[in-house]
Amino acid sequence: MMRNLTLILFLMLGFLSGYAQVYEDFEGGAKLPWSAVNGASYEGGIANPSKDAVNNSDFVGKLSNNDQSDFCFLITDLPAAADLSTLNLLKMKIWSPIAPTKALLKFEGGGKAVEKFVDITVANQWVDYSFDLSGGADFTTLTKILIAFNPFTTPQAADFYFDDIRGVEAKDVYETFETGNEMGWQGLDGTLEAPVDNPAPNVVNSTAKVGKYTKSGAHSYSLLLADRGTATFDLSVNNQFKVQIHASAATQVLFKMEGPGGPAVEKIANIGLVNQWQEYTFDFSAAKEYKHLTKAILFFDPGVETSADVYHFDNIYAVPQGACSTVTPDPKIVDDFECNRNTTYVNGWDSLTVVSNPAPNGVNGSAKVGRYADPQTEQWAALLMDYQNPIDLSTNNQLKIKIWSPRAVPVLFKLEGGASPAKEIWGNVTEVNQWVDYVIDFSDQAIASHKKLVLFFNAGADPQPGDVYFIDNIEWGEKTAADLETFENGAFLPWEPLDQLTTIHGTFEVVNNPSAVAPNTSAKVGKYAKGSSAFSTLAAVAPGVIDISSKPQYNVQVWAPVGAKTVIMQLESVSAGNKEVERPIKNAGNWETLSFDFTSHQGITDWASLRFIFNPNVEEAGTVYYFDNLSQSEATVDPCENTEPISTIVDDFECQRNYEYGAGSQHLTVVNNPTSSTVNSSTKVGLFKDPANEPWAALCALVPDGLNLEVFNQLSIQVLSEKAAPVLLKLEGGTSPAKEIWTEITKTGEWQTLSVDFSSEKENNHQRVCVFLNGGVENTTVDNYYIDNFQFNHAPYDGCIMNFDDAAFLSDKWKYFPSDNSGGFELVDNPKQDNVNKSAKVGKAIEKASGEQVWQGMYTDLSSYIQFGSNKLIKMKVLSPQVGAITMKLERPLKEGAPASGDNTIVNTKANEWEELTWDFSTTPIVDDGLYARVTLIWDINNVPATDVVYYFDDIKVDGGDCGDLVATEDELNVSSLQVAPNPVANILTVRHSDRTSRVEITDVLGRRIANVQHTSNLEEQRIDVTSFKQGTYILTSFNSENKLVGVAKFIKY
Repeated sequence: MMRNLTLILFLMLGFLSGYAQVYEDFEGGAKLPWSAVNGASYEGGIANPSKDAVNNSDFVGKLSNNDQSDFCFLITDLPAAADLSTLNLLKMKIWSPIAPTKALLKFEGGGKAVEKFVDITVANQWVDYSFDLSGGADFTTLTKILIAFNPFTTPQAADFYFDDIRGVEAKDVYETFETGNEMGWQGLDGTLEAPVDNPAPNVVNSTAKVGKYTKSGAHSYSLLLADRGTATFDLSVNNQFKVQIHASAATQVLFKMEGPGGPAVEKIANIGLVNQWQEYTFDFSAAKEYKHLTKAILFFDPGVETSADVYHFDNIYAVPQGACSTVTPDPKIVDDFECNRNTTYVNGWDSLTVVSNPAPNGVNGSAKVGRYADPQTEQWAALLMDYQNPIDLSTNNQLKIKIWSPRAVPVLFKLEGGASPAKEIWGNVTEVNQWVDYVIDFSDQAIASHKKLVLFFNAGADPQPGDVYFIDNIEWGEKTAADLETFENGAFLPWEPLDQLTTIHGTFEVVNNPSAVAPNTSAKVGKYAKGSSAFSTLAAVAPGVIDISSKPQYNVQVWAPVGAKTVIMQLESVSAGNKEVERPIKNAGNWETLSFDFTSHQGITDWASLRFIFNPNVEEAGTVYYFDNLSQSEATVDPCENTEPISTIVDDFECQRNYEYGAGSQHLTVVNNPTSSTVNSSTKVGLFKDPANEPWAALCALVPDGLNLEVFNQLSIQVLSEKAAPVLLKLEGGTSPAKEIWTEITKTGEWQTLSVDFSSEKENNHQRVCVFLNGGVENTTVDNYYIDNFQFNHAPYDGCIMNFDDAAFLSDKWKYFPSDNSGGFELVDNPKQDNVNKSAKVGKAIEKASGEQVWQGMYTDLSSYIQFGSNKLIKMKVLSPQVGAITMKLERPLKEGAPASGDNTIVNTKANEWEELTWDFSTTPIVDDGLYARVTLIWDINNVPATDVVYYFDDIKVDGGDCGDLVATEDELNVSSLQVAPNPVANILTVRHSDRTSRVEITDVLGRRIANVQHTSNLEEQRIDVTSFKQGTYILTSFNSENKLVGVAKFIKY
């Protein structure tokens, strides 16, 4: 009985090791509902026309291409989403009447897609082809299969046969020792025993048999050799070699492959854990084109002559690179838990796993991270990384790590294991349940000798049940901070209350640290007691010290009393005035580090002083704040902090990354801008590596809620390419037919903006936006295309130009000339709603007395250009405190060489009342096709005000245009303004009615009725669900039982 059970178990194991997911084999008919597209025809379950040793099946499938389309294909729905997590090497038998040509196999669905082209090399016989789809191992929405033969070439009528589509594990197993010494290993200069019993099975290796090698003790490079004779190793796909090792000594292992007629390839791995099985990876992807490798060689403890240690080894196999195939190795990265995994874990290895990012955010958007489960009852449980050799800390001595912690706990970072004394640095997790960047300064160890890096979470304290810490992007970097003020030898900078006004701005002194604990154990610190002003200011005049050209960020440690909210840091410029950054206090009552990023002001050089305002806008005379260790560094503050997504921007590769990518995502990375210019000065851009032999490789962004093309329908993308190429921009994926527009890259080596008009699709439904770079052209190499600012722009302004109620026409980013002190702008409530302007929101312009020039003014750049109708009249509503000159200019022509308008000045006629004014630009130098995209305003151009003057303005439009104006008739002058909240609104709008209301009507700005809601209750408030409304401005009107208008309001849906 036992012998029979053993045999059954053996057969089961053999079956599982060769398991395949069969998608289609046509035996008994087609298993999937295939459909032919683009004029092709399909037959399933037909007789095999050419049985042979490769395919002896009785039944196969047939795809017949026509001679009209260059992309005939089959597509089918799967009964459930395909799981490519393991079985991602797809095999398909193909009989082609044409060679050479290509076959395409693609898995797609509602999200990311994965595809592979292979070369068909033989005609008129069955060949079993392999498609590496390991790049889709993590994709979960693959519900369709697409197949094409001879795609994207000259159309040719031909019959192609296919069969046995199946997924298998992408894995070449070379050695298991379960059936003997399968590779024929020879122990040269040492002793080999193979197979032997597994000396210590564990979760890494629980197999019965392994190999055992004992070094000779007399040879530096005692080796193991496996010679396959004429059989070569195929590294074209499976080039990541894995070896499981049980070592009696912490050392290194060298894996080498060689053969006649070509170069050898070798890699070294550190063995940190002794007397336990561990798996080590050797990346031989650099040799994937090699066809001559016939020998595998292992060197344990290479270069050490006297060692005679024992090494067990087992389970040698190879797998693909998968998604890491386009990632460049970075030795400074310790572990990013994705493609740069460059360390060997010793202690804690069994508590660390790679998992999906549980909480992606702006600090860490990685897909995969490390999960460390803190062992229970172990106060000093550690995660130890063994380098075997001294860590080079001469330059890269700043340890960077991202941590997500469930609790505020201490973390100990330690270097040890070398010739130098161990070095410990304590840190504290202060922000919980979110990713936080930490930088540990080991610069004082630059010339020290350490071989191990150790992390202790919740060090020295008992773990709580379920304590789990997520970590990511552990790496070494250069120290970029320059110390400006430490107070250890007194104050370096001349700190004093602003203008030496102690009563208003307080007092400063250097004192002993009142709380010398981590993160600030300094002996001396700065002490500032606030004065009577709510904006009590501490200043240091130091024009020769302030330089942010290379290090734009200031970092300072602050101890603030409980209740304090924020700190403002200001830099004072002689020409540009004060520039300030405000940061929140998150750990009042303790030392914490605040960082102030002045990157946006790096163009200014005439700095005169730096200032701190602690807890601004709060009167608290005598309240004490401590600060210390002021330094400068490169910017580390998340530039996307508090960024509100703009739905019309697909991707700017910086802060507006608003949609996931489906097709093509595996070919896209974010990189530094290689060629900054006036066309594109972005810091970060996208790099799309257009794969070879895939003429229709696309990059598609997924918009599951559908594109709103009502106003923003001009799709643009900036491209930097080394060659001219056709580009296809396409909308697809919704209930409407796909829409394609071709354009082209005409400039090489410089940024070019491509733009197409999708205004014809404003009423249609599309859920994907795709770009095909070099679309339809088969390139033989991987081509690089840098892309940026992929977005939908505003349609040309042929009606409303600016309106402060409608997000589509809102211009709230204004600049001032000749300096920032010359003006100001705020978006405010309409201070005086009347029959001329009933808008809820308007623009507030401030002409400042500090501007010093009569021609001082303000300007805003539009999202598109102004398109005039039959005349060149521009209208604007103005509420001015006086009768005087108001100047408007049209500038920034998008047509090269077109002139700007120059000053166009008129005089208003009413003070303290809204009136609509008209500017006639027909007599100015502007031209019909100038495409003007900037509006400039100058208030009272003939005078500099003695005090700041406020003007209100609204509804800038071309003649005949409509900004959703509410114009009342005589009968409506007594109509009340309804109260609505919140405004803007996302979901539920609350309306406060008068007792006369019987029904409510909602229309859009074009007058189209959107909703008609009865109001039958006696309640004054009514709740209306506007969740389904598109973004934009809406007009709500209420009527009484006689259908007479009794109330009106305007609201914004976002």
